[in-house]
Parts: sequence; structure tokens; C-alpha cells
Amino acid sequence: MKKVIIVGAGAQGNVIAGILAKAPEISKIMLVDLDVERAAEVAEYLNSDKIQVDKADASDKAQLIELFKKDNYDLVVNATLMTFNRQIIEASLETGSHYIDMASDEFFPEKDGKQYLVEQLEYAEEFEKKGLMANILAGCDAGLVNVMAKEAVENLDEVDYIGIKDYGVVTCDEPVAMWSFQTYLEDCADKAIYWEDGRYKWAEPFAGEEEYYFPAPLNLTGKVFYHNHEEPLTIPQFIGKPVKYVDFKMGDPDSATWEFLLSGLKLMDEKIVDIKGSKVSAKDVFCNQLPKTLTPKKCIDLVKEKKVQSQVVLAVDVKGTKSGKKLHYKMWTDSPNIEKACAMIPGTNDVSWITSVPASILSLMILRGQIKRTGVFPCEVFNEEERKIFFKGIKEWHITIHKQITSDMV
Repeated sequence: MKKVIIVGAGAQGNVIAGILAKAPEISKIMLVDLDVERAAEVAEYLNSDKIQVDKADASDKAQLIELFKKDNYDLVVNATLMTFNRQIIEASLETGSHYIDMASDEFFPEKDGKQYLVEQLEYAEEFEKKGLMANILAGCDAGLVNVMAKEAVENLDEVDYIGIKDYGVVTCDEPVAMWSFQTYLEDCADKAIYWEDGRYKWAEPFAGEEEYYFPAPLNLTGKVFYHNHEEPLTIPQFIGKPVKYVDFKMGDPDSATWEFLLSGLKLMDEKIVDIKGSKVSAKDVFCNQLPKTLTPKKCIDLVKEKKVQSQVVLAVDVKGTKSGKKLHYKMWTDSPNIEKACAMIPGTNDVSWITSVPASILSLMILRGQIKRTGVFPCEVFNEEERKIFFKGIKEWHITIHKQITSDMV
């Protein structure tokens, strides 16, 4: 029987704990958070005797090591903010546990003459030496979309273009956040990295505007923009074939508002100013007013009262050549909206669902020995058999991947 510890009882931890609790080979799930009451609320709604809760400060590596050592956990799931990646991954190494996460905090195409790309890759050699797995960037984007891209790349001789798009529509009677609003806006305000002709390049915030059709369940055309994300960093190095171009774009119906607030009013500016004797930054004030990620109870109440609607679609376009013929693979997700997600696992929204179901399936694959590798790796390294298991697993949790292949007439 396997034991898992999940660091972070937020929107992602809620789904992952709920799915893993249903796996017969898992005997114990320890769900820890600095806000132990939040963890207890998640456990209450999930109602599984496998789930226990405890208090933990993810910024305190020594405390994490002590906690991880208590029960020799087979897997550490990092479901908290990526600012704590180093503490959690180092504690996993120290205690000999496999590790999985969903995002990176530090992007560097080159550091000390080496291409670490993201901070987790600095630990690759140590995980390899210990025979441990660290499956990084294993959510939806990054994660699911990387596997989708690999599926197309495997069927091409030459790869000209990989474009990844994320678009969500939320309507509610009050301000709500399906995941960390601050993280999203920080990424919007940063320059965005992309890959072109063998090198990394940077785009200004809200550059690269593109109108893109997102099929059902959205069935709409929305504007997306360059967005600072991990996929253009790791895909060129790990997908297994040369790629001429990779980007990641994101959007929502309020993108023009975010551009005005961030680029126009500079509300993510970290410069400290004196306002009536108080020293603050615009970012501090703005982020303090942002809505917190929905708690399970709040999500359930809004859904029950029919006050919220939310749906996200991820799309991946891969263009290239096979046997001299130009091909275009378009793939997109079909996943539950907030109402359906919340009905399946209480307190879940559609964004946490599509992020955390892939992480849950990959966690189970690690525990079941279905991923045949060690070290630190992103999801685009998976071979055909691993991808087959992964796609089957997410479909069982109502995430379907649609694929359309077109070619030039001549």
C-alpha cells in the first residue's frame, strides 16, 4: 500500500486528494497546509478515512523534512505556490520520496553556462543518483498540453510550429478566483518567453494578439496574447525533435481590462511609494484587494445558488511535415464546467479540475511504476505507452482530447 503527502490544501490539493483517495493501492493521504482549517474543510467535504490533515509551513524546509520523515511517504505532491518549490523538492530528496508539481517559479534559459531552464531541473542529477522520479510541470498547462504536443510531434518528420492557447470564461454575481489571481496577473505583467529559430526570445506584455477559435464546449472566438509560461522553455529541449517555433498564449473576455490595469495604470508595480505616511507599492494594494481562490464551501454555495458559471478550453496546434506533406494537428480539451466538476468532487471548480486531474493521474502512474524513468523531467518526454495510459486515465475523469488533422491541397 502507498502513502502520499500533499503540500497545499487549495483548489488543486482538493481535487488531487479526492481522486487519490479513490485509488485502492493508496492507504494514506496526508494533506498539509499553513491554514490547517482549510485542509480540514477539504477533508470534511471529501469524506474519506484515508485523508488526514496537519499544519505545515511550506517555506520551512526543516519542518517539511521532519514531517516527510514521520511516515516515509512514497510520493510528495507539491500543490502549493511555486515560490516554495525549492524547499519542497529538497525535502523530498532528503527523505527519499518521489515528487510531482505543476509549475515553476524561476525561468532562466541559461544559468552558469548550463540550460537549467526552470529551477527544478537543477536537482536532476541528485534525483537520478537516488533512483527517484520528479515529474515537474504536471498540471494542465504545463503538463497536459505538453503531452498533447508530443502526440502530434511523434507523427511528424519536421516540426515547424507549436502554439498553445488557454482561454476561460467566468461569470459570477461577485468577484471570484478559480486559482491564484495574483499568480495569473504576475504572469500577465511579465515579459513572455517564446522559442524561435533555435533561441529563446522575449515579448512585451499583451503582445502577439491573436483571434483564435475555441471549439465546444466554448464554441467562440477569443483574443489571446503572449503569456509568460513554462512550455516554450522546456518543449524545445525535451520533446525529442528540433522545433522551429513554440509559444504560449492566454486570454479571457476581460483581457482588455487587465491590460489597462497592468500596462496602463501599472498596478503590478513593486516600487515603494509614500502615501499619507504609509510606505506601500501599487502591487501590494492591488493584490490585497484581489479575491481569494474559492474555498470548497464557497464554491458549493455559488454553484448551488446558480450564481457562477465557468468553462475553460486548452488548445494545441502543431504544424509540420510528414513524408513531404504539410500537416496541421489541432487538439483541444473537452472537460467539465464548474457545475459538473463540483458535483463530482465537492468544492471543485473547472480550472482546478483540468489542472489537477492530469496531476492525479501522473501521481498514480508514478506510484504504480508506469513511468519508466528517473531524474527530473517534464511531461513531453513520455513515450507512446506512457501517453496511452495517461490519456486513458484522464478520460476516466471526464477530460477528453479532440484531434483534427488537416493538410494542404497541394
